[in-house]
Amino acid sequence: MLQIAICDDETAQCSLLESYVREWERLRRQEADIALVGNGEQLLFHWEERRRDILLLDIDMPGVDGLSLARRLRGRGEDVQIVFVTGLAEYALEGYDVEAVSYLIKPVEKERLFACLDRAFQRCGLEAPALLLDTPGGTARVRVRDICYLESDAHDTWVHCAGGKGPVRCRVGIRQLEERLERQGGFFKIHRSYLVNLAYVNRIEKKEAVMDSGEVLPVARNRWEALNRAYLDYYRGRWEEGG
Repeated sequence: MLQIAICDDETAQCSLLESYVREWERLRRQEADIALVGNGEQLLFHWEERRRDILLLDIDMPGVDGLSLARRLRGRGEDVQIVFVTGLAEYALEGYDVEAVSYLIKPVEKERLFACLDRAFQRCGLEAPALLLDTPGGTARVRVRDICYLESDAHDTWVHCAGGKGPVRCRVGIRQLEERLERQGGFFKIHRSYLVNLAYVNRIEKKEAVMDSGEVLPVARNRWEALNRAYLDYYRGRWEEGG
C-alpha cells in the first residue's frame, strides 16, 4: 500500500488535497494510506511511527517551515518523494535543492497534482503487487497483473498466468487466494472453481467465459448477470482513465 502524507496548517487545504489524492487513487487503482498533519512538528512525530512514500508539503507554516522540514528529512537519509504545495512562488529554486518532485502554487490545479503524483509514484520504485505462493517445490512469486485465472483443485489451487508458462500449483484453497486478491480489484468469481482476471477475458457467453488464450471456462448460471456487470464496469473504468 502506498503511504502518503499531507502537511499543511490550513485545515481546508488539507481536506481539498486529500479529496484530490483520493480521486487520483481511485483512477489509478492504487490503494493508499493517507495521513493529514497540521505542522512540521506533528509530521516529525508521526514519521517515527510510519514513514511515507510521498509527501505533499506546504512551506509557510508556523514553527518548522516546509523547507526546513524537507532539509531535515533529507539529512536523515529519507528518500520520500516531496511535492511542495504552497502560495510562495519565490522559494521554488530552494525546493529543488531538496530534490522535490515538483513545486505547485496554490490554488492547485487537480490535473497538475495528478501529474505530480504520477511522477512521484514512478520514482518510489514500488514493485507491482505480487502473491507469494506455497507450492510443492517451495515458494513462488507471481505478479498479480500476470494472473489470468485461478482454478480450484480440491484443497489446492492452480494459478494460470500470462506468457505461456505452465500453471503454478498452490497448496492453498481458492477462497484464501480470492480474499488476498479482493483488494487489487479486477477479479471475479465466475464459478465455485474459477476466479478470473477480467483483463484476460475475451468475451462472455451464456454459460462460458472465453479467455484471451482461447481457453473456455464455465460460468455458473447464477453468476452470468453479475459477471456481465462487473465486466462492463471494469472496462468503463479503464476508458475513464484513458486506458
